[in-house]
Amino acid sequence: MKLIKLMVLFASCLCFSLFANEKSDAVVLTTKSSAIKVPTAANSVDTVVTIENGEVWVWGYRNNGMQGNGEFVNAKAPPARASILVDKGVYITQVASGIHHLIALDDQGNVWGWGQNGVYEAGGYKTTPWFLKTPSLVLEGKDVVMINCGEYTSFALTRSGEVYAWGTSFWGQMANGKTGTIPTEVHRIPQSYFHDSPIVLIGAGYESAWAINDRGEVFAWGDEENEQYGHQKLKGGGWGHDLRTYPIQITSLPSGISGEDIATITGGNRYTAFLTSEGEVYAMGAANHLGIGFGYLNATLYEPELYLDDVEGKPYKVRFDSSVPIPQFVMDDVNTLYCRYGGCVAITNENEIFTWGVTLPAHEERSSLWQIMYGYKAMKREIIGNLTKVDGGKEHIVYWNDEGQAFGVGWNNHSKFGNTSFPVFWPGKELKFVTDEMKKVYGKDFVPGQG
Repeated sequence: MKLIKLMVLFASCLCFSLFANEKSDAVVLTTKSSAIKVPTAANSVDTVVTIENGEVWVWGYRNNGMQGNGEFVNAKAPPARASILVDKGVYITQVASGIHHLIALDDQGNVWGWGQNGVYEAGGYKTTPWFLKTPSLVLEGKDVVMINCGEYTSFALTRSGEVYAWGTSFWGQMANGKTGTIPTEVHRIPQSYFHDSPIVLIGAGYESAWAINDRGEVFAWGDEENEQYGHQKLKGGGWGHDLRTYPIQITSLPSGISGEDIATITGGNRYTAFLTSEGEVYAMGAANHLGIGFGYLNATLYEPELYLDDVEGKPYKVRFDSSVPIPQFVMDDVNTLYCRYGGCVAITNENEIFTWGVTLPAHEERSSLWQIMYGYKAMKREIIGNLTKVDGGKEHIVYWNDEGQAFGVGWNNHSKFGNTSFPVFWPGKELKFVTDEMKKVYGKDFVPGQG
């Protein structure tokens, strides 16, 4: 089976196993042999990012410093590498993005940031400018092994199991007991918040974050909307916010599943999702975000029979946007899970793409961005060729095949897919203008999208 590299920017999708470092007792993370390596996780609205040959490629909206070449770049400019990192000889292994900022992890365990920086989400420090056009070192010498971004937040996990955060804490995402728009510099989240145990896996969503420690305990912080962390406070499955300014433990996992069984933890606005090492996907939060049959196909609303007990122990029938505080089974045979704002993408062991998430009524599926990108249940999507890599953003997906072709699906604002109407339906529009630029750099025989 050909390995797929999922190059998506917003939520975490790495699958880890644990072993002891030969030099110390520190927790070390490695991808499982059956898992797909995931170098990126994305939230970007109008910008596409991918990694080729250890170099960051960017196209679409770049008038915020996201190109990484020291300049503001027009969206119609050709796709290009983050040239400053290239000139420095920096080899990138992971990239993550928020709405308008990027962070990147190099092969030395250092973290770089650039793009919009109004709440320090890119540069991490008050000394960095509002628009950081030049990639700047945020964490150096910390031996970082995983990075992630929320909307205006950034997170990093070190080999020793420490979690660092920077950006806004408007919804409590900085895990420092505060809320508000005050920018937050890089800081380490105290280990005591995680029961004094090293963290082995992190995830970040729209306004949320997650972590799992080496004892298999699962934690979440930020905006718990629609009871997406499993803590019931609402009557009748209603809707509401609960700002978690410190990590809280998620205790509502399905029977027989602990954090030790979770390979990926992720989510988005109003939901949490996770992938187990057995390839099963579960989700909780707003019913119409979970891929369990609540939502629209064309103009028809589907609401399957599901009854749960609320905070008072009273049963309620789950409706379209009710809270579902207990993880529900979504699908199996999955080896890679990527989620962001409104829904998820799953890659199966057969290299198929499924999507699900929030939907809105439409005359036909292909005319609705929400139905194109997501689905009221896990929807198998038509693709061209043998899948090798997937990139994504808030409302767009780019997938690659073994012939070196790239195809864009979803929202096409700011020339992400070139000159075409939007939204773009499956199987997508070929992005030859992207692969042509790569061949100009790497040679005419280069096959893009393979790594």
